[in-house]
Amino acid sequence: MNGLAVDPNTGIAATTTELNAQVEFYDLTKKTGVAAVQLPCTTDVSQYNSGSGIGVDPIHKLFLVTDTYYCDGHQGSAIVVYDESGNFVEAITGFNFPIGETAPALNPGKRMGWALGGPAGLSQLQQFFY
Repeated sequence: MNGLAVDPNTGIAATTTELNAQVEFYDLTKKTGVAAVQLPCTTDVSQYNSGSGIGVDPIHKLFLVTDTYYCDGHQGSAIVVYDESGNFVEAITGFNFPIGETAPALNPGKRMGWALGGPAGLSQLQQFFY
């Protein structure tokens, strides 16, 4: 497991795993799986394409996953947004994440966040909106 986040209001958890480029969603209250979805454009489901950190927005019921090699690296890094059912919402590109990027810091009330790894790399904290 690379990343884990739980919505404290609904008990839905999301994880990223090391070798299959998936994001898995679980209902901790019911102790059941909700969905397992592939990260976008993952033609090679390997460690290279796996997601990392996960931020949770409990107000809008969203999970934001850091993806170092979004779309096989052709578009740099991205934050991939899913709802609690595992449905793709959007991808926010323009990042330059290291392998194993931590979860983005979020301000759900303003639907904004920050992540390390802007165009200048790890020395830059980059703001984004979702």
